[in-house]
Amino acid sequence: MNVDSRPRTFPKWLLWSLATIVLWGTWGLVSKIASGGVDAYVNQLLYTVGLLPLMVFVGWTVAKRSAGDAREGRNRGIFWAFLTGILGGLGNIAFFQALVKGGSASVVAPVKALFPVVTVLLALVFLKERLGRVQWLGLALAFLAIYLLSA
Repeated sequence: MNVDSRPRTFPKWLLWSLATIVLWGTWGLVSKIASGGVDAYVNQLLYTVGLLPLMVFVGWTVAKRSAGDAREGRNRGIFWAFLTGILGGLGNIAFFQALVKGGSASVVAPVKALFPVVTVLLALVFLKERLGRVQWLGLALAFLAIYLLSA
């Protein structure tokens, strides 16, 4: 029997995914605390200002790495990335508004976290992606979770 004796490595993508969960989970709590003192628009404004130090770092990193990088479709990618920011910002305002209007962080944040349901439905329509039986079941359970969390 040939047994691979190499130690398993922790996948880098999983580490980043876990960091995302912790950071976004904390972000949801902090957003609720902020909603007690400011409205959704001020919250979004200050959220955006809070991104500025990160934008400086990312801008510096991108400039350093992409000198001479002339990818095909770059302008199209820039358009879609900009639209991503607009949609994300509007989604943030809706999230902050839900908290300001009295939504509990323990309910609003998990319901908001089911946004991939929309992504799946849009991918089915516009990208012609397909789902198997298990994925359809997962989608149905996500709708059930929305119902149960909002009841």
